Amino acid sequence: MAKHVLIIGGGPAGCSAAMTLRLRGEDVTILYSGEGALGRAKRVDNYPGLAQMRGGEMLSAFRRQAEEMGAALRPGVARYIQRTRRGFTVLAGEDMIACDAVLLASGVARVNLIPGEEALVGRGVSYCATCDGMLYRDRPVAAVVLGAGFDEDVRFLQGICQVDVLTRPPRALRAEGERVILSTADSDTAYDCVFILRPAVALTTLLPALETADGAVRVDADMQTNIPGVFAAGDITGAPYQAARAVGQGNTAALSIARFLHQGDAINHESTN
Repeated sequence: MAKHVLIIGGGPAGCSAAMTLRLRGEDVTILYSGEGALGRAKRVDNYPGLAQMRGGEMLSAFRRQAEEMGAALRPGVARYIQRTRRGFTVLAGEDMIACDAVLLASGVARVNLIPGEEALVGRGVSYCATCDGMLYRDRPVAAVVLGAGFDEDVRFLQGICQVDVLTRPPRALRAEGERVILSTADSDTAYDCVFILRPAVALTTLLPALETADGAVRVDADMQTNIPGVFAAGDITGAPYQAARAVGQGNTAALSIARFLHQGDAINHESTN
């Protein structure tokens, strides 16, 4: 029976994994945001068989092939991963995506956290305006917009909350009773919630139990992280940052995911014979 794998990242690692998983009959969704490092490359000379190609052209070819093989490509940013009894649920925008395994292939996510931010996630700091905005109807909130593409989120908050919009990161955030104090160079202001809207999410907030070192995800030879069912491949696992390496790791991760998803099938088959 096919299982559902959510791949976070639509670069070479994610697309490579998607193709291999589709060849093994699994259902695959690629959640991607932007073009990544490969899409911005002016020219790639060292990819076997595709020499002297623009990075964006190569990325388009990868994604097109994955989609033609049956993978679903879905734009969006993963905000939070939560384990369930049957697998995982991933918050993407305002939607919850259920899956049996997760592959982290989102490249290098260099997120400069605001001092105090991490400790207040879920306690007055939110990354999803459309998810949590209704909880603060008619109450004072701040929207810290640290990237493009969040106009709809800001309009949503403006329609239901008393909202201040900031386009630069504040100096710090701290809790004071049940409110969050947002500090800038000019003042300290209390809010019931601070919505931080940025294109990427730090690994420590996406999946707090995930083991990392120097900003990279720790994996074993099978691309398995310390959390069963969560795998990682590509630049997110550290240097060297090369498309060819990412593709190889994506393939390795896909094979490992397939084994993980069906590790009980052979035992169950033997027990019925």
